[in-house]
Amino acid sequence: MNQYEYRVEDIQIQLKANTNFSEVMTDKLNALGREGWELSGVNGMVFYFKREVT
Repeated sequence: MNQYEYRVEDIQIQLKANTNFSEVMTDKLNALGREGWELSGVNGMVFYFKREVT
């Protein structure tokens, strides 16, 4: 049976003038993905991630 560890991120992004929210958010989510975290749920600005424990 696979085992997982979980991570909860309350992602608050403060944007400066001429900053694209989608681009900043994509960069943050991709950084977590490179660490092996898989998005498993969202509730407002709270993001739930999981990754398999090896």
